[in-house]
Amino acid sequence: MNQEKYIHRDINWCDFNARVLAEAGDTNVPVLDRIKFLAIFSSNLDEFFRVKVAALRKLQVLKKVKANKWLGYKPDEVLKEIYCKVSAQQDEFGRIWHKQIIPKLERYKISVYQTSTVRPEHLTEVKNYFRVNVQGYLNPVVSDNHKKVTLKNRGIYLVVPLKIRGNVSLGFVNIPSNNLNRFVRLSQVKGVDYVISLDDIIRANLSILFSQYEVLSEAYSIKLNRDEDYEIEDEFSGNLVEKISDKISKRMDGDPVRFLYDNTMPLEVLEKILSCSDVPTSGIIPGGRYHNLNDFFQLADVLSYKLKGQSLPQIQHSELEQSDSVLKASEKKDYLLHFPYHRYDYVLRFFNEAAVDPSVKEIKVTLYRISKKSQIAQALISAAKNGKKVTVFVEVKARYDELNNIQWAKEMASAGITIIYSLPGLKVHAKVALVVKRDSNGKKKRYAYLATGNFNEKTALLYCDHGLLTTQKEITRELDQLFKFLKTGSKSIRFEHLLVAGFNMKQRLIQYIDREIANAKEGRKAFIVIKINGLDEREMIDKLYEASQADVKVQLLVRAGCSLIPEVKGLSENITAHRLVDMYLEHARVYWFANDGNEVLYLSSADWMNRNLNRRIEVGFPLEDKLLREEIKKILQFQLNDNVKLTSISKKQKSFIKLGIKKKVRAQFAIHDWLQHKESNEVKN
Repeated sequence: MNQEKYIHRDINWCDFNARVLAEAGDTNVPVLDRIKFLAIFSSNLDEFFRVKVAALRKLQVLKKVKANKWLGYKPDEVLKEIYCKVSAQQDEFGRIWHKQIIPKLERYKISVYQTSTVRPEHLTEVKNYFRVNVQGYLNPVVSDNHKKVTLKNRGIYLVVPLKIRGNVSLGFVNIPSNNLNRFVRLSQVKGVDYVISLDDIIRANLSILFSQYEVLSEAYSIKLNRDEDYEIEDEFSGNLVEKISDKISKRMDGDPVRFLYDNTMPLEVLEKILSCSDVPTSGIIPGGRYHNLNDFFQLADVLSYKLKGQSLPQIQHSELEQSDSVLKASEKKDYLLHFPYHRYDYVLRFFNEAAVDPSVKEIKVTLYRISKKSQIAQALISAAKNGKKVTVFVEVKARYDELNNIQWAKEMASAGITIIYSLPGLKVHAKVALVVKRDSNGKKKRYAYLATGNFNEKTALLYCDHGLLTTQKEITRELDQLFKFLKTGSKSIRFEHLLVAGFNMKQRLIQYIDREIANAKEGRKAFIVIKINGLDEREMIDKLYEASQADVKVQLLVRAGCSLIPEVKGLSENITAHRLVDMYLEHARVYWFANDGNEVLYLSSADWMNRNLNRRIEVGFPLEDKLLREEIKKILQFQLNDNVKLTSISKKQKSFIKLGIKKKVRAQFAIHDWLQHKESNEVKN
């Protein structure tokens, strides 16, 4: 790998997760939200090891010469740097929890047990809770050196040294956090509220659990992550849904990739664990007393009776609110929705109205990740029952949502909906819907909703995304062509207005960058602003470097992994790259080109990653309406001028370069205030 031009995306992703962890360490953030950021950090890291690190470990088994020539980097070196970064981050996690969060909770008169030594006032309560609620979920296994123990993927265990008739063995006890809340609120003592973890409830009752043994010491926590990065060997023959279902059923049985253990564990105990279980030969990582701390979400729920986090009230879209019909309103003009600032029910109304309107004859939609209790899926089922022709493309290769998507697909199919499943060799990541009406004369009228985020009312409360309601003929006609491709696989389709990965997206983006380069060389107005979640596509990176060298100012907002290195003299000195992490997850993709004053602005589902631009069907849609372009530009300016939560991605990949604080601009709050003011003025006018 040319270290001067690119950095491995997974290494940079670690810096993104460090930025998430920094929110947990920010004393200006409410303590309840800081606990949630600890949970997000832990959840992110867990999935990262199960998928990305697992993939890197697979590459290690290739012959090194072949791997280096093929990949352009050495997996060993990448993994070494990842382990180094993660180790430091886990130390920081422990420091934040023990030195900052725990003392802060104590000031609120909340005490979280960090020991199995229970106060006398709680002894009976903890013992009864263990016997009534916990013990039935435990599957203790005692192992000596001759008995192998299989550790479940993602499972957390307590390991305790035991002795019977002079023989020393190990007891393994599962912590049933999938069945019970990981944290339990105990009775108040002298005005202090107490919370205890399942781990410490079990620790306090080991003598009951292993009544026939002598418990030799404290129990130590361990956790194993297995490889969940499955591959379908042949997507082009046979039943793809059955193949995916089969792979998912085996996902939890993959090779081990990371083993976490309590760093206070004696070496002889660790060695016994290694000898009697299938832990990885590398990826053995010391940790703290507790693992699987994405369960801190549950702790936040337990503490929410007393603590409050940040929240912003959702905003009504004034014009859509005053209209009895979202569909009729979009006949007159295009509308932009900005989530989670706007209420999501306008999208739900789009589908619900289509389901019951007798003039609606067809509904077509792509579903990538939908909620488990999807109101949109229910509306589509209602539409089918009302005699509409409903076609739904369901992506059953959406990682970790495969089973939910398959289940909904079956339920929709049983209601008479035509289901199109995943395309072989491709993922369909587009987020688009099309409604077709016919009037009494048989004339067609198409209505479209195109978005940067999924059709998911749950994540719409947490993810920052944009959605467009439109009846523009050029867009709706091309969207209809896209659905024909999804149904027939025919590639004899041309897109002039939409950017569609797999057809024209990458080529058109390169053309737009080339035009900025040409304009800059001729002294015309030229700049590029790109907001995406990930950037690793080498051809796009090289093209941005070329733009920088032609004196085109390039501003990047990249939330997660970024392989481009900004601000390198002679290479990228005109490129700045920043990362915005705040209370909502920045998820929207925006492409903005100066074009000598005749600006071009697209919203899109696609990041600039190899998989998005080369192995997926994505859709980018233009904003032709000047006022709507101004809305997005205003939002981008808030984000680029943020001096509270925005951090720089430097050439050394350090993500904590705070910008100079003048007047405080916190983008997400500023956007909310601006939208609220805008909608209020719309009502007055």
